[in-house]
Amino acid sequence: METNTIKTIEISEEQIERAKNLYPFKKLKGSITNGQSNIYGALGEIIIHDIYKAKGLNVIFNSTYDYDIIINNHKIDVKTKRTTVIPKINYLCSISSFNTKQKCDFYFFLRINENLKEAYLLGYKSKSDFFSIATFNKKNTLDTNGWEFKDDCYNLEINKLNQFKG
Repeated sequence: METNTIKTIEISEEQIERAKNLYPFKKLKGSITNGQSNIYGALGEIIIHDIYKAKGLNVIFNSTYDYDIIINNHKIDVKTKRTTVIPKINYLCSISSFNTKQKCDFYFFLRINENLKEAYLLGYKSKSDFFSIATFNKKNTLDTNGWEFKDDCYNLEINKLNQFKG
C-alpha cells in the first residue's frame, strides 16, 4: 500500500467569506462540537468544490444530511476537523455513529488549521470501504494519542485513505 501524502493548500479570504455565507444554521443535528466548528465544515466543502471545479468537473452543492456535494454524479460527504497542528499519517479520520446511514458514495477528509490559513487534504474512501476497515470506538474512551472520543464513532488512520490526485 502506498503511504498517503497529506497535501497542504492555502485558504483564501474569498473562500472564508463564501464559507461564512454557505449555511444559515447555527448548530447541526448530530454535531460533535455543537456547531462550534461549522465554519471549518463549510470551508472544507468550499475547498473541495473549488479544487474539483478547477479540474473542469461538474460540481454541485447539495447539502443534505446524506451528502454535501455531487461531483460528476458521485455523492460526496466532506468530513472536516479543526486542528492546531500539521496532521500526521497515523492520525484518525472519524465518522460519528450518528452518520452511518448517510446515503453518500464517498467520504472526503480534510483538516483545517484553526487560524483558517491552511487546509490539509487527507484523502478519501468510498463509504463501503471505510466501514469495512474502520475501527469502532465508544464515547469517552481514549485513542492512541490520549484524545477522548466525544461520540461513538468509526475511525480510520489517514494512511489507510486513498490519496487525492493532482
